[in-house]
Amino acid sequence: MTGAVLVVFFALSALAALVALAAVDPRTVPPITGTCALILTLAALGAAVLR
Repeated sequence: MTGAVLVVFFALSALAALVALAAVDPRTVPPITGTCALILTLAALGAAVLR
């Protein structure tokens, strides 16, 4: 149960971070930056769940 809560929390955090990046200035945030941020967040989620 705790793992599912963490998955939802980190997924929402990743989404909020990408929205915040785009809200600051969408012209300066290339698509690769959002993709890298999402990949790093998912990797951190995987590490946190496995620990």
